[in-house]
Amino acid sequence: MDSRLKGKRASLDSPPFHGWRFAAIGATLNALLSGFYGRGFTVYFMALARDLKLSHASTSLVFGLSALEGGLQSPITGIFIDRWGPRIMMVIGAALAGVGFLLLPLANSYPVFLLIFIGIISLGANSGFHNCSAAIVTRWFVRRRGTAFGVISMGIAIGGSVLTPVVAYMVVNHGWRVASVVSGVVLLVVGIPLASMVRNSPEELGQTPDGVQEPKKIGLRRASGVDFGFREAARTWSYWLLSIGLTLRIAAGSGVIVHILPLMVWKGLGEGAGGVVIASGSLAAIATRFLMGWLGDRWAKRKLVVIAMLVGAGSVLFLLYTPGKLPFMIAFGVALSITDGAAGLTWAMVGDYFGTASFATIRGSINTMVSLGALAAPVAAGRVFDVTESYYWVLIPCSAIYVFAAAIFLVIRSPQSPVHVVSPHEIA
Repeated sequence: MDSRLKGKRASLDSPPFHGWRFAAIGATLNALLSGFYGRGFTVYFMALARDLKLSHASTSLVFGLSALEGGLQSPITGIFIDRWGPRIMMVIGAALAGVGFLLLPLANSYPVFLLIFIGIISLGANSGFHNCSAAIVTRWFVRRRGTAFGVISMGIAIGGSVLTPVVAYMVVNHGWRVASVVSGVVLLVVGIPLASMVRNSPEELGQTPDGVQEPKKIGLRRASGVDFGFREAARTWSYWLLSIGLTLRIAAGSGVIVHILPLMVWKGLGEGAGGVVIASGSLAAIATRFLMGWLGDRWAKRKLVVIAMLVGAGSVLFLLYTPGKLPFMIAFGVALSITDGAAGLTWAMVGDYFGTASFATIRGSINTMVSLGALAAPVAAGRVFDVTESYYWVLIPCSAIYVFAAAIFLVIRSPQSPVHVVSPHEIA
């Protein structure tokens, strides 16, 4: 029989590849997280500051502490994900975040607000969404890992473009407490059932990464059984340069995004303009995140990230020096979406460099350092504004940080294979 006919017969007899279905579930969960917690919670900024009588610095601290909490618990969560699988952690995370949003309206003071937001919502969000979905696609994909990361990253953009405007409308017209209750109900009713549907690895369903028939075709690291443990990864320059580069990227981005509403007010626009800018940037990011992931499977991920960081630097300067007109601000949001589109690529690089066996642990340890940037940048930006009543000396440093991040990614190289070889049983 002709080899082509054999290939077609084999493809017909084999079950459909489930990896893309689970990537879509990861994207949906990321959309809920982004719409209600990540991008979505930025629209609480002004209402929260007024209601609890907070300064810009104190309000920014809410976001910074949530990032710090995520960073501190990420290594522990990563160990659980690697040992138990992402599925159970996704269910727990969705449940915690949903309950936390339902409890948040009970907060009538800043300390209580912080307790619920950091101790319940942030704990659930940081443990059960991004790291879990990243672990799923890293296990299910090798050759098409960039595209798969682009898919789950699209969820963040979809949440920002679709759900965040809804949250903004509820905050402006009904108050942040109503918005919080609605967010909690959706996370519980939609998030938990979806999380329970995922499977931890292709081996659970008798499949292989990317759905290929021959293991030798699924990728060099996976096929050879070579994976880095955390200690081995931490001994490489690649690990530390990735950590520094990711920290700088997050610091520059969070220093701007967290303050997007007060930035719009500073530029002479209303609070509602912030929601429009976030929505337009997130809408554009749906395309840029997928495109960057797709290109990452065909071109060097590292070079794409460098380009994205330089675009980020330029977009921040564009925001600073253009007139405070809504079309210009929308253009800024769209330009920043290109930088945002590199988020999935940076984490895909972690999987490419260090393998799958300890991916969540390694990613979690890197996220601990990343959280420091996410904590420091928004708080510092708020403090600078409180002192100067201007965002000029916020935007200039953020642009410079993007350039520095680009320089870091420019010199990163793939590490040499570790001495330790992970068995196929350990990988499964």
